[in-house]
Amino acid sequence: MRFMTDSTAQAKASGLWLWLPVLIWGAMMFTFSSSLFTASNTSKILEPILHWLLPGAGAATIGVSEMLVRKAAHFTEYCVLFYLLIRGPMAGRPYAAFMICVVWAALDETHQMFVPGRSPSAYDVALDSTGALFGSFLSVAISELLATS
Repeated sequence: MRFMTDSTAQAKASGLWLWLPVLIWGAMMFTFSSSLFTASNTSKILEPILHWLLPGAGAATIGVSEMLVRKAAHFTEYCVLFYLLIRGPMAGRPYAAFMICVVWAALDETHQMFVPGRSPSAYDVALDSTGALFGSFLSVAISELLATS
């Protein structure tokens, strides 16, 4: 039987801690893919807000605005996922972090095949991947900004 040294145990524990924000965010993303967040459910919240922000807007404008908000959410959640990966367990491995995001997006859309009120979309996988790619640009920009400060 082999025993772990204190440094080995600490390294493994710190590696698990690096994954914790990613796993929490992933759980939130999984919730966003549930029936709770279908377009019909989120419109109950978004429509009044959009009517307040755009008081003279017609139904078509509100509908397009609602769709844009939902698509922006896709983009943003994968931008955040990439950033959490690159600042945590995938530090120094941006291509691996990006691939995790793309695979996660594909699995998320596949999961939606089995969720009532949801449907999979290859366009959403592309949008999610674009959000992750933007996350990589954002990560580099922030690193450069911090390096010059």
